[in-house]
Amino acid sequence: QLMDEKGFFAPFGPTTAEQRHPEFKIAYIGHPCQWNGPSWPFSTSITLTAMANLLNGAPQKQITKKDYFTVLKNYVLSHRIEINNQERCWIDENLNPYTGDWISRTMLQRWNQKPVERGKDYNHSSFCDLIINGLIGIRPQEENSIIINPLIPENLWEWFCLENIKYHGKILAIYWDRYGEKYKKEKGFSVVVDGVLKFNSEKIEKINIQIEKIGRLYNPVE
Repeated sequence: QLMDEKGFFAPFGPTTAEQRHPEFKIAYIGHPCQWNGPSWPFSTSITLTAMANLLNGAPQKQITKKDYFTVLKNYVLSHRIEINNQERCWIDENLNPYTGDWISRTMLQRWNQKPVERGKDYNHSSFCDLIINGLIGIRPQEENSIIINPLIPENLWEWFCLENIKYHGKILAIYWDRYGEKYKKEKGFSVVVDGVLKFNSEKIEKINIQIEKIGRLYNPVE
């Protein structure tokens, strides 16, 4: 039901109740922190983590990489607010899943109840993990190996880069450069460990590499 618009799907994050349920409601009355419809970053992050775990598990057809990216993108779009006619990065407790309005903040403002600036305390919800472990796909292992399984839909991006990742006492970097023009290095998907190229492929794919092997030196992106 996650991707169903009558289920939990909404443009600014999954709802916390099925929209087809008769008790589903987005209301600006009563308690400001309701769980019968509004989208909550805390809940969304748990859902996205579960999606990434599912996509890294046994083959299944219910959830796709495109689904993961769509829900993550909607979550990203929720991280904003307009203050004094200026849009800024922001996260708060619960939001209107259709408009992106931060419900509890709006209600507290209407009631002149302070503090309303609670968003500064809500940059939790494992956002970095959703990007690093989920989207880019770094899956830590106990032994001296690493699984990298990007959940980026095929043909979505021409390039991306994630650098300076500390892992088992080493520094990792991951590059995707479809034509080799953005970073002026090898074309395709590359993994670098302590400045040494460990893997390169023409396509983004799931890999399991040993981190103690030696390759050739590789310069970081300037």
